[in-house]
Amino acid sequence: MGIRGRFGLLKARDYLQENAPSLPIKKGRLFIGAKRGCPLRTFAIVNQKGGCGKTTTSINLAALYARRGLRTLLIDMDPQAHCAAGLGVPEEQIEKNIGDAMVANHDDSLDKEEYLWEISRNLHLAPSTMMLTALEAPGGALQNMPDRDRRLNSLLRLWGNDFDRCVIDCPPNIGLLTYNALRAATETLIPVETGFFSLRGARKQRKTVDALVARIGKPLPCRIIPSIHRPSPLARTLLQRLQETFGEEVSPTVIRDHETLREAASFGQPVCEFAPGSDAESDFEALVNWLESIHEEEAPIVEVANGTGSRAAELALRVGSQSRQADIIGRIQPKEENDGAKF
Repeated sequence: MGIRGRFGLLKARDYLQENAPSLPIKKGRLFIGAKRGCPLRTFAIVNQKGGCGKTTTSINLAALYARRGLRTLLIDMDPQAHCAAGLGVPEEQIEKNIGDAMVANHDDSLDKEEYLWEISRNLHLAPSTMMLTALEAPGGALQNMPDRDRRLNSLLRLWGNDFDRCVIDCPPNIGLLTYNALRAATETLIPVETGFFSLRGARKQRKTVDALVARIGKPLPCRIIPSIHRPSPLARTLLQRLQETFGEEVSPTVIRDHETLREAASFGQPVCEFAPGSDAESDFEALVNWLESIHEEEAPIVEVANGTGSRAAELALRVGSQSRQADIIGRIQPKEENDGAKF
């Protein structure tokens, strides 16, 4: 059976071919998929504060990447399962969720078609359910695994060649599920509402992410996304202070407070399908443009031992001498902590 769509057991591909028109692709930046050997570009959308537009950002960011022709995976790590609701997936028809995929054996026997829903062309959802809560609880299936804080990363390594972008909607708390998301991510996005308490909350959230990243032991760029912005003197002042505090980490694109976004979610659609050409769509379009403009895909690194004298080593050195050289200041081999037991 093929990957299921939002219409239950009906094959989504067959339904789309028979009933849905081709999704429009807007003119603009040419997007190229992830290079083989490079990690899948993965965004973890994180904020402990509820009502900041985290799920709205996740859904619409993923949908716009998909519309641009990039194979996009949206992962819902929040047990509230708002991504499924916002994309019209009936929760009662979700037989397997992302938690089931995380605790399964990560080998060729894992069939991703059992876990993913095809929402539209190039967009797939790994849904959540309330059962995800039990996964990270004491005695849960995830807690009992030796690599419990790396299971999502392991899963994305298995599925990485099938996708070009991945967006993870994190739960509104710092636990084992969020820790898995940060380990799997290549960068984090923090939606921050331009409201009265948001600046203080953004500072705390940034420090929390920094602390988790320090434990993980890998660089993880962090971006601040001003969201639910209302055009008022107070909101403009708070936005300015946000930019002064976090500098270049703050997106120049502001996601304004649009009633269209709430209407789109109630109809189970991303805004680019519900209201194409709207101001709400334009905000997220600009966000995607900015995220791509600041992204430089890392090339795979080949390290050759001195004095090997082999033909392969000679070719590797020749290729390296013709490529852009980076300043090498040392070789760092940090020890990764397994902090899953701390959650």
